[in-house]
Amino acid sequence: MIKSINKVKGLPQGVKASIAFFFANIITKGIAYITTPLYTRLLTTEQYGQTSVFLTWLQVFGIVAMFCLSYGVFNNGMIDYPDKRDEYSLSMLALSNIITVCFSGIVLCIYPLISRYLKMSFPLLVLMCIIFLFQPAYNFWAAKQRYELKYKFTVLWSLISAFVSPLIAILCIILFPDHRLYARIFGAEVALLVIYIGFYIYLILKAKGKITTKYWKAALLFNLPLIPHYLSTYLLGSADKIMISNIIDDSATAFYSVAYSVASVALIIWTAANSSLIPYTYEKCKVKDYKSISKVTIPILLFFGAACVFIILLAPEVVAIMASKDYKEAIYVIPPIVGGVFFQVHYFIYANVLYYYKKPKFVMIGSVVATLLNIVLNYIFISEFGYIAAGYTTIFCYFVQALIDYFAMKHVVGESIYNMKIIVGMSVLLTVISIFSNLTYDYVLIRYTAVVILLIVGLVNIKRIISIFKGLKKG
Repeated sequence: MIKSINKVKGLPQGVKASIAFFFANIITKGIAYITTPLYTRLLTTEQYGQTSVFLTWLQVFGIVAMFCLSYGVFNNGMIDYPDKRDEYSLSMLALSNIITVCFSGIVLCIYPLISRYLKMSFPLLVLMCIIFLFQPAYNFWAAKQRYELKYKFTVLWSLISAFVSPLIAILCIILFPDHRLYARIFGAEVALLVIYIGFYIYLILKAKGKITTKYWKAALLFNLPLIPHYLSTYLLGSADKIMISNIIDDSATAFYSVAYSVASVALIIWTAANSSLIPYTYEKCKVKDYKSISKVTIPILLFFGAACVFIILLAPEVVAIMASKDYKEAIYVIPPIVGGVFFQVHYFIYANVLYYYKKPKFVMIGSVVATLLNIVLNYIFISEFGYIAAGYTTIFCYFVQALIDYFAMKHVVGESIYNMKIIVGMSVLLTVISIFSNLTYDYVLIRYTAVVILLIVGLVNIKRIISIFKGLKKG
């Protein structure tokens, strides 16, 4: 143990920060999964569905209302103004607030016209606008800390937020059983608001109240063309919930949301892998060593595909843990959603290359086309076949996005880079499994046998998998 601690202490600051952020992300995501079974049992299916819709709109409107100023453009500011980072942070906060006030004024005024589509009460919309006003303060502080590799307080506050928010929400639900929806949302969000307001005051004091407007123009010009991409990327995975709520009801949204939570476990696995894959891909693109990129990426993709199959096979058991018997039918939408996640990963391996060559417009085209197609197909098929159809429209739209990104990458680089025979074979196999695995859910012996085989294959190849990730770190 002492040797392990000494090894960690001897690591470079950047490596320690990466490890800390990785484990913090795993813990915060884990807390979200642990609290899901509590929420699904404390709330009715309708209330859980309404909560999911609120959180979806919070993300969608937040992209516009806060203008994503804490994303890439903020890191550029950290580079360009190393001696004025506090001033830059407060200036971005002021710009974000101006955009938020304008956005909130418009949305609150037209609420009577859009309320039927939002499926949200006016008090919840007001709460949302207040969140948009103060949340950027925490986002800017955390982004600056990450840039400067000051991971200790960032990890600490992310864990505090992850623990306190659901704890207060659950206590409020218990204390106010007659108003469980408001207790769930206000309890969780007001707890976070207190933290955001604290960082808001901290940023003002740190920068001594100095706001410089000259930073605004560059930030607006940088982010404006990216907003459609950010919106499309989020909506491609979340528009389903909004449309299910409007076309069917909130209970159907609850079933779909639980299924989506189960399926998104696969994304956590990929996010961890991709964080190491990005710098490796960039290094190899510098020297045009594309064979090495393929040689490393394909085994990781195979491992991820196996993880997807594993989740699909155990869907009935996972849903039984995550929610009550009322949510049992949610198992049937998990396979296509997981299949969609697999194609979403295709976007990452192609986009990694496109971002290296500074061609983000191709990524934006793929995400916008796929999102618009998803909305159209959802409108057609959810009405006809119910909320489960949203899972199959999602897998198709992620496939379209992957196809566009692949051809864009091939156009930019001049070759495929990856072994497409293997990728196509994997994609076909996982699509077939996603479509027909529902037929195995009543046959426990078949599913468990397949799970055991997957585990054995994984254990046999564990050393190879570890060696691949070690190779990524070495470059």
